Amino acid sequence: MSYFGGPPAGQHPPNPPHTRIGWTTGLLLALAVLLVLGVALMNIVTVDKVIYRPAGVHDTLGEINGAPVVHVEGLETFETSGSLDFLTILIDGGPRSDVTAWDWLLAELNPATTVYETDQVYPPDVTAEQIQDENVEMMQRSQNGAAVVALRAFGVEVPQDVKVAQIVKGAPAADTLEVDDQILTVDGTPIAEPDEVREVLQTFEPGDVVPFSVLRAGEELSLKVPTGESDPDPAEPDAPARTVIGVFLLGDYELPYEVTIDAGNVGGPSAGMMFALAIYDKITPGPLTGGLNIAGTGTINSDGQVGGIGGIHQKMYAAERAGVDYFLAPAENCDAVVGNIPDGLQVAKVETFEQAKDLVEALGEGEDVPLPQCG
Repeated sequence: MSYFGGPPAGQHPPNPPHTRIGWTTGLLLALAVLLVLGVALMNIVTVDKVIYRPAGVHDTLGEINGAPVVHVEGLETFETSGSLDFLTILIDGGPRSDVTAWDWLLAELNPATTVYETDQVYPPDVTAEQIQDENVEMMQRSQNGAAVVALRAFGVEVPQDVKVAQIVKGAPAADTLEVDDQILTVDGTPIAEPDEVREVLQTFEPGDVVPFSVLRAGEELSLKVPTGESDPDPAEPDAPARTVIGVFLLGDYELPYEVTIDAGNVGGPSAGMMFALAIYDKITPGPLTGGLNIAGTGTINSDGQVGGIGGIHQKMYAAERAGVDYFLAPAENCDAVVGNIPDGLQVAKVETFEQAKDLVEALGEGEDVPLPQCG
């Protein structure tokens, strides 16, 4: 008889619990540890990459931080409806932030992101401050161009002066033209748009000297400006060289009405077309969109040409996620649009402000219009 709870006579006590780890469990634990260590290491190691990601969608007809994006004084404005959205992207990498190996891996697996080598995006030795300053300046030019285009489309005369904004180091015209020179004529042709300077120059051969008339510090000067040959275009290596003087030109406008655009802390030129549509919508009776939600992107210059932008891939994904009805894409970006349109997004290519305006208006009126397609 057992008095202390031992096993009955003739029986052995039970075996103690088995505490050894089997080889399969051990292998899984080892792999888990290696995975954790690998992820930790990839979050420390940085790579020389730049990642573009979709970001915000902002209505140019609405407000940002409690202030209207577009405000016009001196002209009657009208109620609008629907939305005319501009889109933004996040850029990781380059001089403003680091990209880890883990960031890179996740970006490569995400169809909404694009990975570039750093030198494909930024010139060498550029600083974060320089990038910020350039983005602010480009945004300001974009806003000015949008106001000019919209007012002119409404029938308002907006004169402009064509001025030298920057001179390339070692440029043919470096010893002749100066920053802020207002170009009056080139070879006797009156100049009202920056593109007109380029057009007249193409009637000369590289190396020719071209007569310019400029206004400098209130004095009209006659100058003989040397020319040179453009560098080969990597995108079109077989294209003939152009005649250039090596300066950047801009239009300096005197707006007859005060047009204010507040895009918050967004920089760059890519919202120009949407700003122009918003201004035009506000100064014309009736909603241009007919209540539709339309997004788009593209630079704008003073003669209404819509130019290509960076990050079109990400902006299409941002538009699709926002559930817009249509997306307007610059024709210059068609190569990046084809094959990258998210499911369900209706994309129309546009080349000019007039084309974009007419298309939005027709869609807003419910017309069955074919969308201009890339490809």
